[in-house]
Amino acid sequence: MRAYSRYSTKGRPRRSSMITATNILAHELIGLDAKIIETTNAALSGLAGTIVFETKNTLAIRSGSATKIIPKAAAKKIKIATQNGACFISGSSMIARPEDRISRL
Repeated sequence: MRAYSRYSTKGRPRRSSMITATNILAHELIGLDAKIIETTNAALSGLAGTIVFETKNTLAIRSGSATKIIPKAAAKKIKIATQNGACFISGSSMIARPEDRISRL
């Protein structure tokens, strides 16, 4: 029975919902750990924490007890931790409403 556990009831393979570097933009980012590597605002460079909110143009990252709002356009390189490592993405590639971002892919 274990050999069939990866298949759905209709005989098609199940899709993995694991977040990877190739599909991260199609997933929800809230709850993932992030670190700002490069930014146009030097005060935000090196900021690390958990993504707690996302809008079309901003990310809210909680670091300790403070929450910082980061414009996506200002973040040139963001390191996001995934289940199997980390990936680097540009803030400008995330500019869209989270629910509309998948249609752009």
